[in-house]
Amino acid sequence: MSDLHPKSARWMAGLVLFIALLTLSILTKLYYVSFQLGPDLIAAAREKVIQEREVPASRGNIYSSDGQLLATSMPVYELRWDAAVVEEGRINEHVKETAKALAQLLPERNATEWSAYLRQQFNVKRRYALIAKNLSYSHYRKVAQTPLFDGSRYQTGLIAEERFTRLMPLGELAERTIGYQRPDATAGLEASFHEVLRGHDGKRWMQHLGGNQWKPMESSYTREPSNGQDIITTLDARMQDAAHRALEHTLKKYQADHGCVVLMEVKTGKIRAMANLGKIAGDSVYHELRNYAVWERTEPGSTFKVASVLIGLEDGTVDTSDIIDTSPGVYTLFGRNVNDSHRGGYGRISLGRALELSSNTGIVKALYPKYAKNPEAFIDRMFQLGLADRSGIQIKGESQPHIPKPGDKDWYGTTLPWMFFGYGVLSTPLQTLTFYNAIANEGTMVAPSLWEATRDRGSIVEEYQTEILHPAIASKDNIHQIQDLLEKIVIRGTAKNIFTDSLRLAGKTGTCQLNYWDPENRGYQASFAGYFPADNPLYSCIVVINRPKISVGYYANIVAAPVFRDVAMAVYRMTPREIAPAAGYWNDGIASEQKRTDRLNGQKHDAARQAMEAGQFPDLRGWSAPDAIAWLEEHGYKVQVKGHGRVQAAIRNEKTIELKLG
Repeated sequence: MSDLHPKSARWMAGLVLFIALLTLSILTKLYYVSFQLGPDLIAAAREKVIQEREVPASRGNIYSSDGQLLATSMPVYELRWDAAVVEEGRINEHVKETAKALAQLLPERNATEWSAYLRQQFNVKRRYALIAKNLSYSHYRKVAQTPLFDGSRYQTGLIAEERFTRLMPLGELAERTIGYQRPDATAGLEASFHEVLRGHDGKRWMQHLGGNQWKPMESSYTREPSNGQDIITTLDARMQDAAHRALEHTLKKYQADHGCVVLMEVKTGKIRAMANLGKIAGDSVYHELRNYAVWERTEPGSTFKVASVLIGLEDGTVDTSDIIDTSPGVYTLFGRNVNDSHRGGYGRISLGRALELSSNTGIVKALYPKYAKNPEAFIDRMFQLGLADRSGIQIKGESQPHIPKPGDKDWYGTTLPWMFFGYGVLSTPLQTLTFYNAIANEGTMVAPSLWEATRDRGSIVEEYQTEILHPAIASKDNIHQIQDLLEKIVIRGTAKNIFTDSLRLAGKTGTCQLNYWDPENRGYQASFAGYFPADNPLYSCIVVINRPKISVGYYANIVAAPVFRDVAMAVYRMTPREIAPAAGYWNDGIASEQKRTDRLNGQKHDAARQAMEAGQFPDLRGWSAPDAIAWLEEHGYKVQVKGHGRVQAAIRNEKTIELKLG
């Protein structure tokens, strides 16, 4: 055999040398990766597969002052299946029986479909197959007791992941006041007390199974979650319901855009009801869309006249007995007219009577000559009365009142006289109510509050103490004069249509024109602010109805005042002796109240158990929804709920119960 051609030999030698160098390079890289980077890469890989991850704590509950649950975190379970840990013999033995049980518990698949699904997941050794989402605890336990899933998780492969969802048992009642805490938005008490309610998350080791799926490796925690504390609000569920219903009825009747009602305890400033209802354009259903009572600032209109007269009394520039000629019902200043709603005016009347009749010309004619040359005196007194301050309520979003001052860009010749009857100034319904509450409280202005107490594991850890914003906004004598006029407004003034012999009411109407400078967007706001009983004020209340349909009615005495009367009558009939809880109510009374509740619940449960033992279905009427749901699920029933409130009827269909609430 002849020797290789010299060129072929050189080519072969080069190829061998190249392969040798490539092999050496690969071996060098393997050595570097294995011995130099190896430990770090292994740790990084392990970190991606196994991590100590946070486990959310259970969020605290929110309660009404009368013990009703307003917001709670309900545990729900997501069930997954690690089919790779299950032996084939277990599948063959239990899959049919389990499929039948799952078809009853989780009817989205029938028995045949469940059997096929389980076998398919087993055949491909799926590590994180979905079984069900959003199950209650009792429902989850029933699944866990089926033959295939009954036993140690290392044998069955069943993985249960607990999370919490927020539930409002009373539905829309005070929904906007209670609020929400979400990553993209926050509102209400949920947001303001987030740090108290949220608790502290725990930690546990979890295995990454791909995507965003993590499987707990152990049943124990490396750090136990610490659940959040409970918040007790000042809201009274019964009073809230009364305010909500009265407001909703009137909004529908007058086809208004939105409105609010706020009910405050005079001595303490505790808000017992805060209803806010509005509708989306083109819709006829009212919902709690925004907290208008706290957020929306508008020109208050004639409810502001009370502050104007009180300032004049305090400064000594006017007296309620001063006589003013309101004829001809028009008063021209700087080329613009101040008009009375009554054509021709009311003739010669006292300043007090002008307030009773809500005469614009009477109020302006009495006050403007006294402050025309020194408007700062009137403005300064408004600041002294606290009319320029936020109320400091515990929820976010309260608007700042606006009071124009001489020299401001929005100060004109007409600014001062128009302020006397509530135009040019801006305030929220809650801020107006805080002022009226001070009138009812003998001149002492207290801060409104939605927070009653904080409770941790059944014990009160902090409770609200009444905050005094101003010990005396005016002299007692002048306060009493205003009180007398506010009651006369109901007896013989603009609100005489809501007079009732059974309860003495006091307050002021306010009909304000909105966007009066824009003919295409004009509308009205009807309001009423006052308190009851007039002779011993226990509650103050404000009603604001925004943009009622003009053709149906828009004056405050027929739109807003009747809502005030209906709320006052409903509240006063409820528990007149329990209106103002004594000091130390939560410290001294919580134990006895809890015992009473436990006793009543025990009696209900005993009666239900006895009915079941006798082969009868128990009478659940009057039960709270969470209590009825928990009891039924404990006894193996699947529950469907319709409506809000307490149980009105329970319709039984084999193992499914439909609860109708109302």
